[in-house]
Amino acid sequence: MTRSIRLASISVLVTGALAVSACGGGDTIEAENESVEAVAEKVAKADVRPNPGRWESKMKIVKMELPGLPAEAQGMMKSQLGKVTTSASCLTKEEAEKSEQDLFMPPKTSDCKYNSFSMGGGKLEADMTCQENGSAQAMKMSGTYSENAYAMQVSADGKIGDQAMSMAMEVESKRVGDCDGSEEG
Repeated sequence: MTRSIRLASISVLVTGALAVSACGGGDTIEAENESVEAVAEKVAKADVRPNPGRWESKMKIVKMELPGLPAEAQGMMKSQLGKVTTSASCLTKEEAEKSEQDLFMPPKTSDCKYNSFSMGGGKLEADMTCQENGSAQAMKMSGTYSENAYAMQVSADGKIGDQAMSMAMEVESKRVGDCDGSEEG
């Protein structure tokens, strides 16, 4: 898999987590060995939604290993470990009400499936495998959620071309009030 596709796949998993993890208790969703389309449909039918407003998020990369990179690139990656990136976004009422189905869809160039997916009672667990051009990537997500906050741990292991890759990140977000116009995106 190319680096951009791999990172896009990771982003899809994280984005799906962000949308769903902010959702209310609602139905319990369970899936095993199901397509991403089937899981996205279950999430949409459960009609769980985050509360609209200003959401402030923190992301921290806790592990990033690409053993085949030159030493200089390895050093640059290691310097980013543990740093917290913060952002704020405005989730409108319309965005909160629309289906999260598309957020669970990986890039069209990947063939992905959920080995397992469980969401309910304020907890989310997901295990996904993606295949592309003979390379496989395994992604896992675990965390807690409510209508107004979430905390997730995400990991991905696989290959970029012939090179092994392993990463892990932590993401937290909470609704802090109404949008004020200073949010990103």
